[in-house]
Amino acid sequence: MKKRALSKAMSVPYEDVKIYLISDPTQFALTDVYEGYKNALNELRVSYETFPEHLFRQILQDGVCFQMVHSTALIKSRGFTHVMFIGGLNVPNFLYENLYHVKSVVVATEDPHSFDPNKHRLSSIDYYFSNERSIGTSDRYKNTYYCPTGASTHACGKFPVKILEEKYRSDILFLGAIYPNRRQMLESIIPFVKRNDLSFKICGHAHYLPRKSPLWEYVFDERTIPHEETVKYYNGAKAVLNFMRDVKWSPRTKTQRNPLNRSRFKPESLNPRAYEVSLCQSFMLMEDCRDEAHEIFTEDEVGFFSDPKSLEESLKYFLLGPGKDSREDMAFNAFRKVSENHTYVHRLKDILAVIAPES
Repeated sequence: MKKRALSKAMSVPYEDVKIYLISDPTQFALTDVYEGYKNALNELRVSYETFPEHLFRQILQDGVCFQMVHSTALIKSRGFTHVMFIGGLNVPNFLYENLYHVKSVVVATEDPHSFDPNKHRLSSIDYYFSNERSIGTSDRYKNTYYCPTGASTHACGKFPVKILEEKYRSDILFLGAIYPNRRQMLESIIPFVKRNDLSFKICGHAHYLPRKSPLWEYVFDERTIPHEETVKYYNGAKAVLNFMRDVKWSPRTKTQRNPLNRSRFKPESLNPRAYEVSLCQSFMLMEDCRDEAHEIFTEDEVGFFSDPKSLEESLKYFLLGPGKDSREDMAFNAFRKVSENHTYVHRLKDILAVIAPES
């Protein structure tokens, strides 16, 4: 049967399932995804245990942690049916190859940017759920499924702007890593920002930003922003910018040659920000370079742009023009779309429909 994207699963009891939930020890921001699935397991009343994620990179060496994960997973009295790795990029081969009666499940978070290391191990992975549609629905690989990113109603929500500290408020916000393609778009709106005396804040990873870039004037916080603060920044912004990541550029090599995507998969899917901003009922302007942008959202829910010119036109329309009166309604429409279709509870139901169809 030709593989397709997962269909929505009916709510069923999962009495015969027990999951060992593991957060992969990478430098990527997996915490939000991990916590999202943990909350979803609680909400669906699926039996599970977690490995203390703080041990990775902090107290014990990763190799020691994975040995502990392997030993614990195989203790029959614990009753695990599946080990679910959030990320899976740095999980050693021996673990995938020696789980015996326990099934391995990988929920990938960085595809297609980091797919190559995992594609060589797919024969040892029982279920591989890719966040990238072009990979998850491909017939080139077995046991691969498409499970997009999502957002958690436990972590994202609406705050009244009047109770937020001033530092969280802005006219225009970008929160995330400033990759070269994003930098070019962000720099293009600086004249518009200055001309109209707007508050423009950039928060997050700035270590890819050249020191001579004019964007440094607007870099408000270059930490890895904790999720509870991310939500406040989203709530305090009149317009949140969402740029997609350039699949060709690699943070590892800092060049247009990405050694971890040699398969040249075309990115089609949205990032978690698309769903998180919407669950905060914040207005979003989204780059529409991915196929899913217009498939998942409509112009009644988010604003779209494709280049510097359309970005400035959208900002002018929604911040200074007649569009400013529709921002709140559009944000609520997007919230309703995501809350009804794109939370981690929805994603987990789809995963369980594949890994435990008889439960």
